[in-house]
Amino acid sequence: MNILSTGMGWIDHTPGGLNRYFADYLAAMKHSGHVIQGLMTAHGEHTTAPAYIRDVLPKPVKLSAFARVRAFREKVKMSVERDQPEVFNPHFALYSSLITRSLLPRHVPIVTHFHGPWAQESLVEDRGQELGQKMRYQIKKNVELLAYRRSDHFIVLSRYFKDILADGYGIADERIHIVPGAVDVQRFRPAEDRMAVRRSLRLRDDQKVLFCARRLVNRMGIDRLIRAMAIVVEEADNSVLYVAGDGHLREQLKQLAKELGLSASIHFLGRVSNEELVTWFQAADLSIVPTVALEGFGLVTVEALACGTPVLGTPSGGTKEILERFSSELLFRDSTPEAMAHKIVSVLSGECAIPSREHCREHILQRYTWSKIAETITQIFEQAIEERKGVG
Repeated sequence: MNILSTGMGWIDHTPGGLNRYFADYLAAMKHSGHVIQGLMTAHGEHTTAPAYIRDVLPKPVKLSAFARVRAFREKVKMSVERDQPEVFNPHFALYSSLITRSLLPRHVPIVTHFHGPWAQESLVEDRGQELGQKMRYQIKKNVELLAYRRSDHFIVLSRYFKDILADGYGIADERIHIVPGAVDVQRFRPAEDRMAVRRSLRLRDDQKVLFCARRLVNRMGIDRLIRAMAIVVEEADNSVLYVAGDGHLREQLKQLAKELGLSASIHFLGRVSNEELVTWFQAADLSIVPTVALEGFGLVTVEALACGTPVLGTPSGGTKEILERFSSELLFRDSTPEAMAHKIVSVLSGECAIPSREHCREHILQRYTWSKIAETITQIFEQAIEERKGVG
């Protein structure tokens, strides 16, 4: 099958769940035997993207959002004429908003990956004036509606996102397919010598290491986790938290940790490479996902479990769906700092029994491998192609 897919950015250039998914998903589809053309932008800068994924900008340049959107349109037009794709598969509403049905042959279905409510996510993080916030929200929502009206089918990563797509955008249930995310189980795997990995990170053998990999933005709940640590360090000796990721809240969160007297117990790592991320997952005793809003799936959850590391998470969105199917003991009671602290302390003390590292790994191998996901998505594409036969 010949698939033309548009994403947002490249994972090494702009870390994030959507970009991680886009890179791994296209690799899995190519490995399954499909002919893949992927389009993204890293503003023309050098990336590690494979040859089948191209930047829509030929050289380093900073362009307006509208200019980038037009660049995507032109590249899609060229690819349609040259490669004659059988499916158009966009992953980001803004960059597909100018790609109209008239640009594609009538027999080519549009199957959209819905990675979340872009407008709503922006509203949660927007720090502008109220009137400006509302205007920006409405513009983005209109862009999303424009892009989604022309889609034949949608793929979402969780029932939570299916409900948002149906209720917030008016998409019929039968057009929405729930296909969970997956993990590269060859890259994300338990360490052969975990203690050696810990020593390489200068972690003491007696430390209880908590690890959290998240963007440092409002909806990720890092501030609540920091407040929870003020309780944890009092009740669980030698516990320490390492936070990987960056965002506009970084200095504010560091200041909060300092004010709570936690500078020696909470360490901010900034951005980490893919290799470093695996190492930290392998070394940690627990991975923490404290998200408070709009968690559609959370690739970090399955990545940590694939490395054998138990994950404690808030009962929100996709995190709840992943952990509840595995063990309800991995869920916080709610997203308050007190609930987080209580669960962390009870797990570290042994009072609360959670799945072993071996069971964490096995759960991922049974449910969240890319070979399984690629097969399911292929079936959805085949259905969409069949439905488009004879149109026009």
